[in-house]
Amino acid sequence: MRIVHALLTVAAVLTASPTLPGGETASDVEVVAQELGLPGVAFRVVSEREVIENVEYGVDGHGAPIDDGTPFVWGSVSKSVTAATVHSLASQHRLDLGGTVNSVLPESDSILPDDVTITDLIHHTSGLPHDVARLDVWGRTDRALDVVPTLDVTAAERGTFRYSSLNYLLLQAIVEKITAEPFANVVARETGVHTVGAVAPGHVPFFGSPRRVDTGIDAAGLGYGYLGGSIDELSRYAARQLTDPASNSLDTVPTGSGTAYGDGWYVETLPDGTEMRWHSGAVPGYFTHVALIPERHLAVVFAANRYGELEAENLASAARSLVLTRLGIDEPRSTGLGMYEIALIASSTLAVLLALCAGRILLRIRTAPGRWAPAHILMAVIAGGTLYFGMPMLTGTPISTLSHWAPDVTLLFWIVLAELAIIAGALAARALRQWTTAHV
Repeated sequence: MRIVHALLTVAAVLTASPTLPGGETASDVEVVAQELGLPGVAFRVVSEREVIENVEYGVDGHGAPIDDGTPFVWGSVSKSVTAATVHSLASQHRLDLGGTVNSVLPESDSILPDDVTITDLIHHTSGLPHDVARLDVWGRTDRALDVVPTLDVTAAERGTFRYSSLNYLLLQAIVEKITAEPFANVVARETGVHTVGAVAPGHVPFFGSPRRVDTGIDAAGLGYGYLGGSIDELSRYAARQLTDPASNSLDTVPTGSGTAYGDGWYVETLPDGTEMRWHSGAVPGYFTHVALIPERHLAVVFAANRYGELEAENLASAARSLVLTRLGIDEPRSTGLGMYEIALIASSTLAVLLALCAGRILLRIRTAPGRWAPAHILMAVIAGGTLYFGMPMLTGTPISTLSHWAPDVTLLFWIVLAELAIIAGALAARALRQWTTAHV
């Protein structure tokens, strides 16, 4: 009966599809893609045995139409695949989930206390920080096992949920250690997921429009974000998870935000009492969202080839709304100005104001400086220093990494820095000219 109910719900969604300009009928997935400026999307609703709904829209980074074989990078959806791989190895008694990480992976003893277990890594309760400087190293061919000894991080006290992709980098290293095989090969054998080695360019927002970015694969990051494959591959994996015994008996920990977390899935109870397991995933240029609803025998998969960190909220909200619509639950998605638009408007406004200020100072370079010139020079230097050192601290990422996720905001960052340097330099030149004239 629940499958019938789900089919009727999906049918209702499709028959209520809006009409776009030109009289062409579009699904709500296509409407979301157009409104968010997504060049290409793939969307599926599946049961354990069949595809219930399938939408492929737009083009990939080479301009080819999206189809069921177009590869996407899965982002953090990879974590549930890694957890499934680890569980499969544990069921074969090749590792003990309750065993300590350092006993299996001595390479980690400089960053983890001796009491941190493999289960802690799965649950994000190891105390490791979310150090993005070690993530998203495109083109890296090293194994995770080779990267672990180079990590310069220190774990806090274990036991509290603290999301960090480093946990899954260590899980990948453990798999590589105990199997002595490439991680992708083990994943394929244990879970049936065959990951791709390359994808078409993804897209990042650049002043509101999608700009191509040559998204690369990080071999040491397969366990936490760089598995990839088509909507066919991802939906088959999601369908298998509906009946997988390990997936249906999750050991979870509270996240502190109304959900629980276990084996790479967030778990929440919906308003109608239904349990939903889900995870979003993203790397620069690609976004995915997978939701499992075992009680309804449904999995919903959404993939897009555009992602910038500052628009994460809008994409995640849209994906969640598409999922809940299939369950007959109305949850409007976020609209209006989001973090991306606010950051872009604020940065652009500041850049324009500073440009006007710099222009005015340069036009009056030969005039005598005012008595407040030293204070203005000091303010410009302090502002520039605060911006240069404060931006990485505020975002938690180096500027070089931020340029992958938000190239337009990063460009404005450098423009503002340059303008502050010009202002300070021009004011200093005026003061020096005045001092030289007075002492000649």
